[in-house]
Amino acid sequence: MADAPNRRRWIGRAIFAVLSFILVLGHLIPLETAPPSLGGPSIVVTDTTGPNAIDDIVGATQDSAAYIPDPVRWMSPDILLLLALAWAARRPSFAPAFLIAAIFLLADFLLQRPPGLWAGLVLILTEILRGRSRSLRTLPFWIEWGTVAMGIIAITMIDRFTLTMVLVPQASMGLTLLQLALTIMAYPLVVFVSYAVFGVSRPAPGAVDALGHRV
Repeated sequence: MADAPNRRRWIGRAIFAVLSFILVLGHLIPLETAPPSLGGPSIVVTDTTGPNAIDDIVGATQDSAAYIPDPVRWMSPDILLLLALAWAARRPSFAPAFLIAAIFLLADFLLQRPPGLWAGLVLILTEILRGRSRSLRTLPFWIEWGTVAMGIIAITMIDRFTLTMVLVPQASMGLTLLQLALTIMAYPLVVFVSYAVFGVSRPAPGAVDALGHRV
């Protein structure tokens, strides 16, 4: 009986690690078929003069066309961040600090971000939510959502301010705010999927495991 909660804890950690790894790999997939409005590549003909301009455009070759990326105008929500925050707030044992630190540090390296900055900010936020997880159980969902939203805003602004201070190139403020808003709005969806598919829910107030320890 004592092994059942421990087994479930490690299964939850394994699921969290696999989902996080899949999300990181998803960011590495090249989306070359994206339309121009989403930041996809465009073929720009450099020579459109002369009687055969239409034919040049249709049959553009490497000598007469340039293959350049359009400006990115769309950002998707940060699902990896939401997954870590939702699981840390609702089932802290499924998303331990060492696992979150390892996953986000790996993401920093693979996504070519300044190593450790975003990972450290996410770790701090998840630890704050972990410490408040028991008090959040008795509160309405909108308070949990608001708490997470304020945390996301705080670490996003700190990250952007830090990168600005050290002159690191980054996305425009408009794209940052767009991703920030989409990420906050997507939190209920991540919570619902985590509960419906993986059974990650808030334990009842005062719940204990088989050994009498508070969950």
